[in-house]
Amino acid sequence: MDELPGLLHSRQPIKVRQGAAELILGLTSDAASLLLITSNSEIVNLIWETLDDKDKKLSVTASQILVNITSHSDQLYTAPKKTVPQILWILHNSEAVHLYNSMAMVLNNISRSSEQAVKIVEMLSLKDCQMFLKLISRNQEQGYLAAVLGNIAVTDGGRELLHQESLFTELISLLTMPGNIIVRRNIARLLRNLSFDTKTHTTLLEFLPQIVYPLVGGEEVEEDDMEKLPLDLQYLPEDKCRESDLQTRILLSDTLFQIGGTFSVREKFREENYYVLLKNYDQWEEDMDARERIQNVIYLIVQEDGKVDLRKDGELPQGLEKEDHVVHVERDSQNLELSIENRGS
Repeated sequence: MDELPGLLHSRQPIKVRQGAAELILGLTSDAASLLLITSNSEIVNLIWETLDDKDKKLSVTASQILVNITSHSDQLYTAPKKTVPQILWILHNSEAVHLYNSMAMVLNNISRSSEQAVKIVEMLSLKDCQMFLKLISRNQEQGYLAAVLGNIAVTDGGRELLHQESLFTELISLLTMPGNIIVRRNIARLLRNLSFDTKTHTTLLEFLPQIVYPLVGGEEVEEDDMEKLPLDLQYLPEDKCRESDLQTRILLSDTLFQIGGTFSVREKFREENYYVLLKNYDQWEEDMDARERIQNVIYLIVQEDGKVDLRKDGELPQGLEKEDHVVHVERDSQNLELSIENRGS
């Protein structure tokens, strides 16, 4: 182990450095060896430096090592302050396409904890987030940058950054990105995380048709009901398919439930006849947990304000009884404090 730093050094022949990097990559797949690697700051620093090497094969190997190291960030690794700026520099660099996916994975790994996410948000600009969206939409990485955005949405600074209209319009368009469940699920997770902050509800309300769209199918709707719907949700084709990913559907239902705690959102639900679409989804959905989530939203719509309560016949709906959820309920005739906190995400 003591010899590895010398073998990685830039003064060594490329074959020696590549061999050392491959050896370290193999060691990072074993928990005990990984601990030895992460406890050696010289090796870790050399790996970060090797990302910039002109030899693409070596830089890719270094990036794969960092993916393994940071996948255990909560226990073994704390990113140095220079890490995030270096990752952002690489992602902004059009000549570093071969590193985009690994760097997205690393950034996702080190932003998973709320403590790290707070620090990372302080280093992100609107331009950085716009760059993330560009790489996601162009399929230049597999969707892990969408996970990063979902991670930072748990922080106050992240929510303030992400719900800016100049960014949000493009962001929410990814909710229907074809062929990439990772992106769609993480954009839905981002929306759910945003919805916990009532300051974002005005923005989310403006994009309510886009949030509901993945839950809508091609069922026939009566003409009188159709005319009340938002234009974007009227006269959809008979072969319109709902979101195929169960977790994404659940996250969207949780988002609708959370923003439904705001009076203006409930008014919009009712004025624009969202009940019809959500009821059709409820009847289509086969998963009982997902049905219970959307039924909570429907319950908010049909109940008279001032009498809205999550409790039915004195008991919470089954979907909110799980140990990994905490439910807070306060109510008045205008705004409801409805909070589902999923501790596992």
